[in-house]
Parts: sequence; C-alpha cells; structure tokens
Amino acid sequence: MRFKLTGFVLTGVAAFMLGVCSVAAAAGGLAGTYTTTVKSPAQLKGKWAITYAKNGTYAVAVNGETVARGRYSATPKTITLFGERGSGCIGAGTYAWTKSGKTVTFTRKRESASCQARALVLSHRFTQVR
Repeated sequence: MRFKLTGFVLTGVAAFMLGVCSVAAAAGGLAGTYTTTVKSPAQLKGKWAITYAKNGTYAVAVNGETVARGRYSATPKTITLFGERGSGCIGAGTYAWTKSGKTVTFTRKRESASCQARALVLSHRFTQVR
C-alpha cells in the first residue's frame, strides 16, 4: 500500500520536527554545570552548583555535596523544574532564562510555595564551569 504525502502533511511534520529540535537545542544550550555563591540567608550560605544534563535531569550540590535531583524541560526562553527529590520542594517551578557567554540568569515566573529556597538560590547569577 502506498501513501501520498500532501504538502499540508509535510508542512505539519516539518513544524513538529522544528519544535522538537528547538526544545532539544534549548536543553543542549543549557546543559552543563553552573555555580554561584550564596551569602545570605545563613541556612543557604555556600557555593551552589547545578548540573543540567542533556537527558533532562539536573542535580544540585552545596559545597560539593549533592542535596537534590530532579527533571527539567527547557525551551529557548524558559525552564521548568519538576520531580525534585531531596530538598523538600514539592511542585514545579518555571523560570525565564538567559545565557550570555558563561553567565546564566533565571527569572522566576511561577514557583511552588514549598520551593522558596530554590527561588532564592536561582535569583543569583550563575557561571558555567563545565
């Protein structure tokens, strides 16, 4: 049996593939390890590192000790963090993100009430180290 692909179907497939590629490129554009130093409040003080893997997972470490792990999805402009374990953070958080050179900044769009520590840490400027 043969199928005839119309221009409409091909356009739809192309649009879908571009969408998939842009999400993958955004995740790949954010993949790496980023660090920042938090000076206050005292309970969050330390050197923080977030590692975003290309497979959509992330890990958070403070002073070299992993304290949380989760999943993320990214577009060229936003990142949503979810499924976090280890921090007591329940729910998803969505942030706008921008990257300039090795510097990444996050701007809170939506965050779960139980994740205010995450919001505070992500309000700092991060530097890519890997």
